[in-house]
Amino acid sequence: MQHRRQRNLYMAGGSFLAVVVVVAVIVAVSLTGNTKGKSETGAKHSSDSFALTSSITHAVESVPVSKLVAAAEACYHSSSCMNNPTNGAEPPQKLAPGSKSLTSGGRPEILYIGAEYCPFCAGERWAMTMALSEFGKFSGLRGVTSSATDTNPDTPTFTYYGSTYKSRYLTFTPVEEETNTQGALQNPTAAEQAIVTKYDAPPYVPASEYSPGAGPIPFVYLAGKYVITGIGYDASAISGMQMTTAAQYMTSGTNATSKHVLAVAGFIVGDLCSLTHGAPASVCSHVPADLKGITTSSAVSAGSSKTGATTGKKTTTSAAKKG
Repeated sequence: MQHRRQRNLYMAGGSFLAVVVVVAVIVAVSLTGNTKGKSETGAKHSSDSFALTSSITHAVESVPVSKLVAAAEACYHSSSCMNNPTNGAEPPQKLAPGSKSLTSGGRPEILYIGAEYCPFCAGERWAMTMALSEFGKFSGLRGVTSSATDTNPDTPTFTYYGSTYKSRYLTFTPVEEETNTQGALQNPTAAEQAIVTKYDAPPYVPASEYSPGAGPIPFVYLAGKYVITGIGYDASAISGMQMTTAAQYMTSGTNATSKHVLAVAGFIVGDLCSLTHGAPASVCSHVPADLKGITTSSAVSAGSSKTGATTGKKTTTSAAKKG
């Protein structure tokens, strides 16, 4: 009888402990579910995005670095192309000495701030994906189109939301703030927002087109050495295209838009090689000296406004970024 009572006590105690463990797990999951890279509902990807075929991602990620460099060199030596984001291509801007260094895991960190609705982010992602794929590997990329009611409606592109990027040479931190219908996705951390506030502003954005909190997207901060504020070329030609057609069009190098996006990607590769001190050699050995660390000194704002108060080449519709 005494042994039976002890056994019952042990079983009751074990059941209580199991309940405590289950409750603890539920609490832990609820506290960690809203992590960076997931929406408040815990979704791994935007409801506005769609799966991509391997042929599409392969076509964009496997553009030879020699092709990117050749396009960048051709633009660099053309007065009508260089520093002309309307009818040519423009490299990132050089940040002032003493700008905040950004590293992660001992590697240069590339911070991207954008949104799925933004047509200029849509265009810039083509160039960024080509360039970053030379230094590492994306997984989980999905397709999305920009807002149907904005400038260059339904521009096909990739979304970085829910994707991962692995590289021995760089850390890539993407923040897609909203869906293409302006549903909430991600928020920058306080540290990331401090970078945006300081550098997505004059002198890197034209003072005549800026008001506090209204810096353009896409915004790309390259490890504290270079910055992109807006798009570096005109991607309007692919507005309304199907993704498969757009991938072929953008990687061909046979039309003006593809030549310019390849050039922008080549410019970014040149700056990334500067950040990685020439690594990997399999990539950076193809980059001539005049493209390593290439920059423009002009302020660029061909991007979507963060508040909806827009001028010049920025978006002028309700798809402007919320403040």
